[in-house]
Amino acid sequence: MLIRLKRWIQRNRLLLLLFMVGAAVRVLYAGAIPGGLNQDEASIGYEAFSILHYGMDRNGITLPIHLIAWGSGQNALYAYLSIPFVYLFGLNLVSVRMVSMLFGLVGMVLFYLIAKRVFKKEAAALSSAFLIVICPWHIMMSRWALESNIFPTLVLLAVYFLFKAFEQPRWLVGFTITIGLSLYAYGTAYFFVPVFGLSVLALLAVKQTIKRSVLVWNSVLLFVLAAPIGLFLLVNRLDRPMMSFLFSIPKLTVPRVEQVSSAFEGQPLAMLSHHFKSFLQLYLTQNDGLLWNAIPTFGYMYPLALPIIGIGIIYGAYRLVVQFRVETAVIGLWLGTALLMTLITDVNINRINIIFYPTVFAAAAGLVWLHKHIKYALAIAIAAFSVYFGLFCGQYFTSYSKQISPMFYESFGEAIAYASDATEGTVYVTDDVMMPYIYVLFYERISPQLYLDTVDYINPGGAFQFVRSFGRYQFGKPTIQSELEAAYVVSNSAPLPAEELGYQIKKFKNYTVVSGKGNQEKTDAHVSFRNGGFEEGQQHWRLTLGAGVAGNRPFGGTKLMYLDPGKDQRASQTFVNPASGEHSLSAMVSANAEGGAIGVLVNGRKVQEQFIAAREEYTKIQLPAVSIAEQDLVTVYVQGGSGWVNIDDVEWTLQK
Repeated sequence: MLIRLKRWIQRNRLLLLLFMVGAAVRVLYAGAIPGGLNQDEASIGYEAFSILHYGMDRNGITLPIHLIAWGSGQNALYAYLSIPFVYLFGLNLVSVRMVSMLFGLVGMVLFYLIAKRVFKKEAAALSSAFLIVICPWHIMMSRWALESNIFPTLVLLAVYFLFKAFEQPRWLVGFTITIGLSLYAYGTAYFFVPVFGLSVLALLAVKQTIKRSVLVWNSVLLFVLAAPIGLFLLVNRLDRPMMSFLFSIPKLTVPRVEQVSSAFEGQPLAMLSHHFKSFLQLYLTQNDGLLWNAIPTFGYMYPLALPIIGIGIIYGAYRLVVQFRVETAVIGLWLGTALLMTLITDVNINRINIIFYPTVFAAAAGLVWLHKHIKYALAIAIAAFSVYFGLFCGQYFTSYSKQISPMFYESFGEAIAYASDATEGTVYVTDDVMMPYIYVLFYERISPQLYLDTVDYINPGGAFQFVRSFGRYQFGKPTIQSELEAAYVVSNSAPLPAEELGYQIKKFKNYTVVSGKGNQEKTDAHVSFRNGGFEEGQQHWRLTLGAGVAGNRPFGGTKLMYLDPGKDQRASQTFVNPASGEHSLSAMVSANAEGGAIGVLVNGRKVQEQFIAAREEYTKIQLPAVSIAEQDLVTVYVQGGSGWVNIDDVEWTLQK
């Protein structure tokens, strides 16, 4: 055994070196770059933890085949695959990213093995291995835990089993099981798998590559594997109740499958054309504007790859015509199905990630053609790609890590852990972070039952349900209060009280924790609510830079207050309440998108808040009355949302 291994290493030194380099750039600093966690990573990691320890997800669904997550769903396969690593290493950043890393490593090997079958020459297979090792898309995909990241490599594994089945038909069951499992990996599989699967079935039947009886029973097996996800789609498409067997088929608040079917409603041709134009722009520029998907300078495969990819596609099509081979046809069907999928998909790199393995195969075919027809072209191309790869690594592990850090909310988990330990009271957490509640669940490993028993949603039933509070955690724009046992997690750019007032302040990379009772004074607040109609301009109100007073469309009088789009936009008025009793807040509000809120703080504690609906005509919002004592410090606030917000005739009323 050892002698055989030694001989293999001696014969494959270059290949082994390539795989070692590929492994290094996919695993090195895996827990630090990207620093922090994306909200989808935190969600999928917590779901794995919750199912492992409690048998249900955070929405209380037992063994779901699809996660409800934020409301509109998250694919479940990545969470289930993560369970062994969460069990072995605990819930942390590395254990959550372990599946992506392993799929990245396996993907390199599979790509090389498939290339050997497609090109039939070791030099071409080595060139293919070189391209996948240095591919920026594949490297970046392997280093963070987005659930869609495993979908392309599952299809790659399925194709490997398919090629094995051409010699030994029993391997076809590997193709069937793997392609069936991919339906649970990402939503685009609902289109890709049926189209690609039927195309491959037709190809094998026509070419009589595998016996029809074997094809038939594998088709039946695929149908059985697909049945649960098919039921899930029907339950949510037809608005049926949740179903439970050995596993659960959940009902989402708003099913994302509607986004795909909408391509065939209204003006379908215009929508299909729009999607394809967006895809072409992405494919040719190699950039979707999302830094976690591609570094603009390098794209998904470096700028110099585009003409080589084009040559490879043309060369591959030519070879199919003059010397048809089933292996080449399968890769062509993969690419063709992925291109069809772009017509119905609002594209970015991770949504159309299924197209990039065949794209790299096309680049390899382009190198093969160049090597055959232009002297030294292969050596020059390899050298140029190597330079780009070196530059990419230099940027990824240095300046890029600093750029991506705030986008992945690095140090937010540390701040949450510190704040939770710093007080037994309420922890106020900034909502400058997307879905901050999921980070509390992740880093504090809170029981899903406690979450379910205490969660308060701002917009229950929405596609993305925003959490106002659960347990002792409250989310929003923390107002630091005096004489209150609490802790506050805020961004480093937020104003902070002086430590001399009795607060403890702990700074992390991007976030700060304020704790302790403190002894702030109220002397800067005026008595009674004032200027609710904004006829005195901004008098008595505190506004962010994106908020102001204007006269373009007031509800009453001559002026109104506006907030530009963004949850960081805010207007507030703080005053000393002059008389005890039941008080209520009302206002006339207009907004062109959801996400905003209007609410009341009493002595820094949120007591009322209401979500602002998307309605451009003015609508009256009346918050329920709250009991407030004389001399309480009251803050009335309006927070921006996804679009603009107009507000007028704000009233603070003592109920009689």
